[in-house]
Amino acid sequence: MMEEKGRENGVAAMKACYRRFDPAAYLQYNYTPPRADFTRKDSIVPWKLACLHRAFTEDMSGELLVDIGSGPTLYQVMSGCEVFSKVLLTDFLEVNRQELRRWLQDEGQCSLDWT
Repeated sequence: MMEEKGRENGVAAMKACYRRFDPAAYLQYNYTPPRADFTRKDSIVPWKLACLHRAFTEDMSGELLVDIGSGPTLYQVMSGCEVFSKVLLTDFLEVNRQELRRWLQDEGQCSLDWT
């Protein structure tokens, strides 16, 4: 009983911590230049994409790819779409799931165009 209450308090604390998370600001800061400058070799996003592409083309394949804690991003599964039949993105925050839904459903309101 005590352990369950502690777990509930932990989830509530995490929820409170992320309550003000802004996916649009996060995407703007992390996935547009200069951090995501594809013309620079030292830019972090192109490096991440190259590593993920290597992993998916050399080591992994299957029926279902599950990404736990996707956030409002989907770059981490892009290469996986070529070798997995289905991809499932998950996240704790509803605002992140909404951001992904807006892109997937092409509602024109997503904060970053991943195409």
